[in-house]
Amino acid sequence: MSDFFSDLLRATSHGLVLPREDDDAINRYVAMHAGDRTNVESRPFPRQVDFWAFCIATALALKLEPRDGSISRWGKTFIYTNQGIVDNDLASLLAIVAVAKIGLDDPGVTESRRIVELANRLAAAGCPEVLRKLQNSPLRTTPLDQALEFARSLQEQAYDDS
Repeated sequence: MSDFFSDLLRATSHGLVLPREDDDAINRYVAMHAGDRTNVESRPFPRQVDFWAFCIATALALKLEPRDGSISRWGKTFIYTNQGIVDNDLASLLAIVAVAKIGLDDPGVTESRRIVELANRLAAAGCPEVLRKLQNSPLRTTPLDQALEFARSLQEQAYDDS
């Protein structure tokens, strides 16, 4: 299934989007260059797509509603799906999210445009929560520590809700 979805998403050009108003804050936590892993503690996300995926997972764990409104008004595209950014793991996540949110019986569940739009809206919903957590760093706690602790708490919450 993941090959199908990753092939589907790579075959089309859809922008992956994060909230424009949070661009500067997001860039503080994302490595800006491909070999720039020297400061992983302050920039725990190697790529914006990793931050985007974490925001989607956050929105799902916290049961946030996808962000409303025209994406062109609030969103900023950081990469396109046909640029090879969608690997099988990310495609699997997006497929599971699409089935859960759109529904297995809906013919749109395999429409790449709808899958990416839903993912973008969920990423936008989770983004403020992720940034709030990363920016709330007590003394001697790095953004990496905060991201890992937040991920653990989301995982515990997801297990408690099951």
